[in-house]
Amino acid sequence: MSYRILIFLFGVLLVPSPAHAKKKPQTAFSRPNVSRAAPPQLKQELMTYWSQCTGGDGESCMVLAEAYESGRGLESNKRYAADLYQRGCESGLSKGCYRAGMRHYKGFDGEESKAQAVHFFEKTCEMEHVSGCTNLAMMLMDGDGVESDPKRALDVYKDACERQHGKACVQMGVALEKGVAGEPDHGGALRIYGTGCDQGALEGCYRGGALALSGKAGSQDFVAAVGWFERACEADHANSCYALGMLYHKGMGVRNSLEEARDLYDKACKLELKKACLKKQNMY
Repeated sequence: MSYRILIFLFGVLLVPSPAHAKKKPQTAFSRPNVSRAAPPQLKQELMTYWSQCTGGDGESCMVLAEAYESGRGLESNKRYAADLYQRGCESGLSKGCYRAGMRHYKGFDGEESKAQAVHFFEKTCEMEHVSGCTNLAMMLMDGDGVESDPKRALDVYKDACERQHGKACVQMGVALEKGVAGEPDHGGALRIYGTGCDQGALEGCYRGGALALSGKAGSQDFVAAVGWFERACEADHANSCYALGMLYHKGMGVRNSLEEARDLYDKACKLELKKACLKKQNMY
């Protein structure tokens, strides 16, 4: 055998075979490793969503992200979920931006990315997704992942509140009551709590009642407080039931009735408010 043939054969042996070639790193957009235990129909659906997602369909990316988030048919992977939600965001889906923001806010394996969360909540808010606006305002208020800017936060809350997001109204009311962007405005807080309460945010009803009781927005108004608390307690807001029980217990704004008070404490206790359970026990 000639020297040239030996060199050729030796070279062939050194060339890596396709089986040992370096694999591309797995990403959120790689072909998913569907669990063997997954039902055949689910396997087919996940592969279809993957194909459509990589083809540019944002909704399919969202569904695939949810599967990675929950571990439905796929090994749970929060980073992959965030990447897929981001693709949904890039395709113009506000819920994709919102969920990408939430995933970055919650973090991956204990590692948070608050600045990224702010980025996605801003994009969500630009798309008029009010939950994203409220989250953005909360982060602006607290300086969480972004420089604190209470005045801008109030503007964002106000916009979301005007677009019927009760939670934003409540948070705006809290900011006005505390005076985080200037002097406390108790009258303004009371009005905004009322707006939030009307929009179904029970915390707004409770805080409105508490503010009416305090007299900070004018004179103490026990009757108004009873109305606020009754409204929220009927919808199972534990703190409102407890506060209403206290008013019946003391006969403030309503007749004095230990029976009514016990019933309200009992309801709040069943709603897992511990202080209500203790209050009820101490009445016997």
